[in-house]
Amino acid sequence: MDPRDRADALLARARSRGAFVVTPDNMTSPMDASNTQQIARAVVTELDQQDPDTTTQLPASLIEENDEHPLARPSTTTPLEVPAVQVTTPLVPRPQAAPVPSPLREPDEEELTGLVPTIQQNSGRSNLSRRLDGL
Repeated sequence: MDPRDRADALLARARSRGAFVVTPDNMTSPMDASNTQQIARAVVTELDQQDPDTTTQLPASLIEENDEHPLARPSTTTPLEVPAVQVTTPLVPRPQAAPVPSPLREPDEEELTGLVPTIQQNSGRSNLSRRLDGL
């Protein structure tokens, strides 16, 4: 299959999934979207009248004046010392651990003893899936 045909098929599947899947055909800038909230200039102006410091513009001279703060200076780095070569001991392989049975799987058929010898059969389904099915 041609790569363009595969891409078209992939986009068609994405479009069919729903309105929330973004494809090149339905891309919209967040600023152009209808659910984007825009604050009217009158509201901002009214807030500036109530508290003029909310949108203050600082002059460049004030910013340069405060550039002498210790955190504003570029910090110098100090090189770390190279540690001496250490002699390492070879790793010793660990003994193998015994396998642990999974609590999710049921054991295979097991013979039960009693008055009448019976064999319990495994249904092939886990206990969890049977409980979810209400069995």
